[in-house]
Amino acid sequence: MYIDIITIISAGFAAAGVVMILNRLTGKRLPRWAIPAGAGAGMILMSLANEYRWYPRTLNLLPAGFEVISTAEHSALYSPWTYIVPYVDRFAAVDVAGVQRNAEQPDLRLSRVIVFTRWAPVQVRPAVFDCALGRSALLDPAAVFNDDGSIRVTRWDQTGADDPATAAICKEG
Repeated sequence: MYIDIITIISAGFAAAGVVMILNRLTGKRLPRWAIPAGAGAGMILMSLANEYRWYPRTLNLLPAGFEVISTAEHSALYSPWTYIVPYVDRFAAVDVAGVQRNAEQPDLRLSRVIVFTRWAPVQVRPAVFDCALGRSALLDPAAVFNDDGSIRVTRWDQTGADDPATAAICKEG
């Protein structure tokens, strides 16, 4: 967040500087409001660039072995251009490389689901996936691992085998 503020302010100064140079090159023919208008335009453009570049930039920071399972595009009335070109402000990824298995329960897989949201802390949630029945559950403190490797959770979600998270975790034999 602080980096965004610094880049936006820097863009304002840079744009104001460009307008000042243009004013000097044109023999000071630009109106007096051109410099603050240029600074404001530079700040707005940098703010928009930061919003639209957040998702690709965050994807590049994901470690190897994570697979994106869902994205949420942002559109809002106060920024009408987002209805034409929405941007991703939230996505979830699953840790495919870090899947844990139990030999006694080969259809159950344990992994992490990570939810990234713009301007919010990253949420890391352990999850269990039942590949045989096509269901999954986020683990909470009430989850109990039995001696035979099975698990009791508060609620199973019947996601189906075609669910992106379940498919990503269960694709390997």
